[in-house]
Amino acid sequence: MKKIIGIISIFVVLGLVISVGYYGYGKYKETLDYKGKVAKGIEITMKNKMLRAQAGKEELYLETFNKGDYTLKKPYIVQNPYDIAPLTALVMFNTEQPTKVSITIKGRTEQTDITHQFEKFEKVHSIPVLGLLSDTNNEVVITATTKDGAETSSTIHIQTEALPSYIGKVDIKTLNKKTVDIGESQLTFVVPSTKYPYAFDESGDIRWYSSKYNSHIFKEVKNGHILFLTKESIRSRTYSVLVEMDYMGKLYHVYDFNKANAAKEGTSKENETKESSMVHHDAIELPNSNLLLTVNDDSQYVEDTMIEVNRETGDIEKVIDLKEILPLSFYENYRNNKRSDGKADWFHQNSVVYDESDDSIVISGRNQDTVMKLDYKTNKIKWILAADENWPADYQKYVLKEIGEVKFNAGQHTATIIPGQDNNADTIDILLYDNNVVVNRGDKALSKKYSRAAQYRINEKDKTVEEVWSFGEQFGEAYFTNIVGSTRWLEDSSHRLINFGFLDGDTRSSIFEVSENGDVAMEANVTGFPKGARAYRAERLDLYNKNWDYSLNKNGFFIKAYKKILE
Repeated sequence: MKKIIGIISIFVVLGLVISVGYYGYGKYKETLDYKGKVAKGIEITMKNKMLRAQAGKEELYLETFNKGDYTLKKPYIVQNPYDIAPLTALVMFNTEQPTKVSITIKGRTEQTDITHQFEKFEKVHSIPVLGLLSDTNNEVVITATTKDGAETSSTIHIQTEALPSYIGKVDIKTLNKKTVDIGESQLTFVVPSTKYPYAFDESGDIRWYSSKYNSHIFKEVKNGHILFLTKESIRSRTYSVLVEMDYMGKLYHVYDFNKANAAKEGTSKENETKESSMVHHDAIELPNSNLLLTVNDDSQYVEDTMIEVNRETGDIEKVIDLKEILPLSFYENYRNNKRSDGKADWFHQNSVVYDESDDSIVISGRNQDTVMKLDYKTNKIKWILAADENWPADYQKYVLKEIGEVKFNAGQHTATIIPGQDNNADTIDILLYDNNVVVNRGDKALSKKYSRAAQYRINEKDKTVEEVWSFGEQFGEAYFTNIVGSTRWLEDSSHRLINFGFLDGDTRSSIFEVSENGDVAMEANVTGFPKGARAYRAERLDLYNKNWDYSLNKNGFFIKAYKKILE
């Protein structure tokens, strides 16, 4: 009997060992690079080894901190802890009692101080410091408050280096301090076509930048992280790496795309470039947390395909090929903008936004002068916002009919959905940047006379459209931009942030914040950047956004537990 029990015990122990071993191996596999499913010649590799290396770095920070006696008055400070965002720092210290911390990063003026209140009461503090000034011995004030309201403050100093030469100079031409929509830690971000992304405050001082190059995609998602398109290295000619990171530069996911279908962004003399991209203009987060990306596939056409990517695995779960949705003649007979690589950029998709109200997406196609809404489940067209020219008979039912005087979009960018203003459930308001350059359809007499931001109100039930707001016509040809440009809705003030990105022969970008009445709250001119590093988009983002919860070593939990396996 004892022998039987002994044998059973051995098997139980073996089972536990195997189970633990299998679980450990499963965690080990999570640390390896792995490839998702391939579609349309697009292959994505999840670069988990980069996350593992980052976790090791964080563990070193923790080990150093735990060996010392770091307090509010003498904290442990790590500048640029992830080697991506030079104007950031990690500050760590202990307090005897649970305290919540507030932080102030001093600007050149009191108006440009960046402040934030952390809400958790803790004894061990890992504080992200965002928004340092370059080439400055920065003053940072940290205040710890106990549950009974007792406050203790400390001022630390952090010396930073000068900015790299490729970052533009920002000149604040107009600023209405009473109306400008900038909160306690908001900045205006310059999202470039290439080179460094950066952000400036009301004084025009750079308060954040990335030392990794960026192209087009700099998109904040629900958890406060950023989708950020970059390269394997600065010397690489292809933007093929999409990362999810935070403003500290901490990585959460790394998606490495094969370069086989990378395409140059432009081939005309004014937009010629030696660089190419796999994910070219936009990326968004879907309600299921997956990513929808605009990509180049393995066909003879470029910038006409979208893929839904599983956020955790990198698998391609859905493909939307616009050639299967729009008329055959649009792409087979396309003759504009001939490319040296022989491919046709017949649609040139430059934006996508998701509409939760009806599970649909709104997309913009520059080279068809078209904004359209698609049912996301079926890919069927719901409506088309474009001039009624050259649309086949079976598409006419989707083309919106204008109410009153409507100047249709031409060569447009960044079609976005903004809050409705007429209390009508049947309507949707679209804000876009109208470059006003007719490529295939539109008012040729007005083409290239100006560029503008425009707001359209679409009755989705009646299939009608009216123009309700615009800004930019008054500047005429001086602010005409043949390529790029953006608009954004600022929720707190209902202002619009408008980027005239390609001015004066690609030497200036002009960013406006304007009210409903067209009053200018801010005008900033960006100059001094190298060719191609213009402002592709302008964003107004909060460094300490509400949804971001920074945690040191969050992705590194496996390091100690599976150290032997990893070795």
